Amino acid sequence: MPDIGNIGNIGSSVSSNINAAGVRTQLDTAARRGSDSASVGSRSASADRVEVSEVARWLGEMNRLPAIREDKVAAARAAIENGTFDTDEKLSIAISRMIDEVA
Repeated sequence: MPDIGNIGNIGSSVSSNINAAGVRTQLDTAARRGSDSASVGSRSASADRVEVSEVARWLGEMNRLPAIREDKVAAARAAIENGTFDTDEKLSIAISRMIDEVA
């Protein structure tokens, strides 16, 4: 992304980047060049900063989950094989939940 120049009292440009994980990083260009705080004058020294968005946190949680939950698949296959997957009771519960959502 392009640099953002002279914001408020900062005086140096700030570069912003969003990496593949959705993490925004900002680095003050004066700090990148290795300038010391004495050359900055009355301005405060800046440091690197990382911000993690809610979406990035959510994606991180999703990436920790297995792609296929083998235990759920095995239980569903077993229920289908022995005829207990589709029952009148389960259908009744599903219909009740659907009506509750609409109402």
